[in-house]
Amino acid sequence: MSRLVRLDRAALDGELDAAEFSGVVHVVGDDGEPYLTIVRGLADRAAGVANTAQTRFGVASVSKLVTGTTVARLVDRGALAWTDRYVDLVGPEWRPPGLDPGVTIGDLLGHTSGFGDYFDEEDSDADYADVWRAIPPGLMRGPKDFWPLLRDLPQIRPPRERAVYNNGTYVLVGIAVEERTGRAFPDVVADEVFGPLGMTRSGFWPLDAVVPDLAIGYLPPRPGADGWRTNIHAVPVMGGPDGGVQVTVGDLIRLIDGVSGRGPRGFLSDATRAELIGPHSASDDGVFRFGRGVLHVGDGASARFGHTGEDPGASARIWTYPATGERVAVVSNVTEGAGAITRRIDALLLEAGG
Repeated sequence: MSRLVRLDRAALDGELDAAEFSGVVHVVGDDGEPYLTIVRGLADRAAGVANTAQTRFGVASVSKLVTGTTVARLVDRGALAWTDRYVDLVGPEWRPPGLDPGVTIGDLLGHTSGFGDYFDEEDSDADYADVWRAIPPGLMRGPKDFWPLLRDLPQIRPPRERAVYNNGTYVLVGIAVEERTGRAFPDVVADEVFGPLGMTRSGFWPLDAVVPDLAIGYLPPRPGADGWRTNIHAVPVMGGPDGGVQVTVGDLIRLIDGVSGRGPRGFLSDATRAELIGPHSASDDGVFRFGRGVLHVGDGASARFGHTGEDPGASARIWTYPATGERVAVVSNVTEGAGAITRRIDALLLEAGG
């Protein structure tokens, strides 16, 4: 039996109340064990529509887990290899002049390419929304639409010298997938990941479309400013390989179970799953360890892997705890809404023992 049965629900409810949480918490234990789902807040503040367990949320960089899993499926099919060089997969019009030709798909997914990024994750003062003040976010409807942000980036260091979190390299992976398959990236994901895993309520929907049960992303009021704002001008209008996929908490559990091996038999070969999960490298501070689209954090009873996601108006965590079996999905349609809640759940699981 997992630690879920001993988790202090009252303490978690208090944390959610204090944070004025908007979103869904979903914790799953062993097979057959009752799961925990807590829903708070509004999917549409203007209309007063409440979130539900079936609400779809944008989950920002959790897209990277989807992208890595999609590539893993293509590796098993023989359509791609982790060691394929990016420049060998795309036409000359999609090769950044500054990119080291030795950079592989595995490097791009593992944050070890050494290539530049269109958004500097190492700058603590950087605001992702600022990117979309220079380029209209409504133009971003597929990986190739990001090309103006990528084509002139430099090679900062040799491949595999250092692991530095990178968004743009995942967009390059998406371009490579489209070039190799001849299909749009969301269609490949639907066939290789969403369909096989039963993720029937997940997709890449543009924010200017009318989509049932899709939560609107919100930015909290700024000091001295009036009211809540939606994130329509702060993120790309359509999600892609590096961020913005929309899912339910149930589908997030299906995704992480597919990655870890708890999902459908034969979804991934053992060798491909091991390469996908890793870890193969670590950030300089050791906080994050990287697979090929998978993040690892914590140690001991807190060791877990999955991914995080943070965008203006979108916040998410999906983790699996290999040693004890819990899976934790937290999604929020408010900026930075999921992080503190997920850390509290980890602490409560530790207190619950196991």
